[in-house]
Amino acid sequence: MIRSGAILTLTFLFTALTPYIGPIVLILAPLPVLYYFSRLGRRRGLIVLAASCLAAYGILVLSGQSAALPVLFMIGFVGVLLSEILKRNFSVEKTFVLASLALFCGAAGFFLYHAARTDVAPWRMVERYVSQIVRENIKLYSQLNLSEEQVSLIRESAPRITDFFTGIFPALALTGAVLTVWFNLLVGRRLFRISGLPFPDFGDLAAWKAPEKLVWLPIAAGCMVLLPIDGFGIVGINLLIVCALIYLFQGLAIASYFFREKRIPAMIRWLFYALILIQQYLLIIVIAFGLFDMWVDFRKRIGGMKNVPV
Repeated sequence: MIRSGAILTLTFLFTALTPYIGPIVLILAPLPVLYYFSRLGRRRGLIVLAASCLAAYGILVLSGQSAALPVLFMIGFVGVLLSEILKRNFSVEKTFVLASLALFCGAAGFFLYHAARTDVAPWRMVERYVSQIVRENIKLYSQLNLSEEQVSLIRESAPRITDFFTGIFPALALTGAVLTVWFNLLVGRRLFRISGLPFPDFGDLAAWKAPEKLVWLPIAAGCMVLLPIDGFGIVGINLLIVCALIYLFQGLAIASYFFREKRIPAMIRWLFYALILIQQYLLIIVIAFGLFDMWVDFRKRIGGMKNVPV
């Protein structure tokens, strides 16, 4: 318990004091909470988690970083949430949906509480947050080897960029919740198996595919974007982002199946996954493979897979 508490405390401090460590590291911060909460059990896990939060918060207060308390809360909340859901042995779809929606609603509730406490409209808070990020990026671009004309063009477009990202913030928040659940379960499954802890059997994830009827949702969303009606376009874009994430998972399942059937070396696999994170064109190609899999059935063509479960 002492070692678990020390590791969780260091995790909280590292995440709170280094906000620019990268999205992947930040997303994986709940993993130690998930692991030790599952290993120690509910009662001892809560004791260690509470003690770690108090210790980390005390150190943050002494260092003048008390504003990082919401970060500690969300890390602990996600870890406990995933642990409790995994104990139910749900299907992979139900696990992802429940965990992602619970995380999204929890974050939204905390956000609304903060907005009410500061007497600021929630949408205005989002707009301020996005505007701050845009200003920081413009400042970064001005320090790079960009011409003054390019920087000026970006600066003039800042209001439109802010409005756009403010409008799609719900889809981005939900996407962030899903990716947080995905990364923690993906790494957690391997960690649990190495440690001998029970983990739900989600079956062959390389065979996973989205329900065929789901294809009507991106079609409807695309129509909403084209309609000249105020508000419909931004709703359609939000839906398209969520659909793109779902078909990204299906595209990754196809890639995983291809690598396994063709015995591709692990180094090339990890290089491919790394390129997806940094190369948007490859990301779009993977999403397209997931979307068109309903008509082409890539896995059947690759290795003769039949009766792929839906």
